[in-house]
Amino acid sequence: MGKRVTFRHAKVTAVSSAYGGREISIDDEAGYYESREQLERLKRTIGFDRRWVVDGTVTSADLCLQAARELMDRCALEAADFDAVVFVTQTPDYCMPGNAHVLHRALSLPRSCIAFDLVYGCSGYVKGLFLAFMLAEQGFRRILVLTGDTLSRIIDVRNRADAPVFGDAGCATVVERCDGESPSWFCLYSDGSGLETMWQQAGAYRCPSSEETRREIVDEKGNVRCRDDFYMNGFEVFNFTLTEQPPLLRDILEYSGCPADGVDFFVFHQANRYIIETIVKKAGIPLAKAPRRTFSEFGNQSSASIPFTICNELSEALEGKRARVVLQGFGIGLSWGACLLDFDGVTILEPRVCRPEGSDGQSDL
Repeated sequence: MGKRVTFRHAKVTAVSSAYGGREISIDDEAGYYESREQLERLKRTIGFDRRWVVDGTVTSADLCLQAARELMDRCALEAADFDAVVFVTQTPDYCMPGNAHVLHRALSLPRSCIAFDLVYGCSGYVKGLFLAFMLAEQGFRRILVLTGDTLSRIIDVRNRADAPVFGDAGCATVVERCDGESPSWFCLYSDGSGLETMWQQAGAYRCPSSEETRREIVDEKGNVRCRDDFYMNGFEVFNFTLTEQPPLLRDILEYSGCPADGVDFFVFHQANRYIIETIVKKAGIPLAKAPRRTFSEFGNQSSASIPFTICNELSEALEGKRARVVLQGFGIGLSWGACLLDFDGVTILEPRVCRPEGSDGQSDL
């Protein structure tokens, strides 16, 4: 059993998203595959179709900055309205300081607004919400949660095990303290024994980037990468997902006391369409309650995939309405977690492509 926590005075009030400006169709990459039949089979089973990645030097901070500004404009929020900012990413702009302070400056947040950085991937949205809800429970009025990654920048396009999977996006979520009763439930897990299942081995201080770490490695299937790149053991990730995620879903439903038919939507991390559908079938949940189109339209967006899916697929169903949702993320660490929340009058903005604001089209951060 993981760590179970209940909050009573915190809620999500707004969600927005931005995505990379370069569209890639899997059909345009047919030359990387053994045959057209193989490609079509992957499209049918995994859900490969399109992904959107960043161009040039666009970063996770650029993506989240646009999402945050659009959300603040829509909700008429000022910088002084925030007591904390939480930034979740595996692909920060700088080695130090973290992206929370980068956005703190870019948004002109006050000195009383505390900045936190979390290094998580696909479970990062749930972990970021967990921290924000803790802060709200302790009296913080409003917290800005930013989640974004640009994994395309650390994956060789010739690595066909990973490159077709990932898109780039950034999201902004507002969490507010509420004086009335607004219960929410979280179940969280971590397992460091799976550290090497998904990682970027080189480039930090244990294994600094060097000529040796940049040397190309070609696996038995012809995928090309180096130790400076992101690596994912697909077989181990698949086993981890199908072993741990159905029990986690049962865990959050049992802990909250809410039956599956009392949940309006189950928003899973968009690992790929096959994984989502397999989890849903194992749990006996109607497929209509589990949005899964986002992976085929934008790719696996790591820490941003859950809020992006809310914006992309559920804006009409949830905007300004009341609904009960389960959010579930799983990935690098290994780390996984789920929460059950009530959405009530949440402002949800549809996704928009990231357009950096510098005069030359590049970031002005």
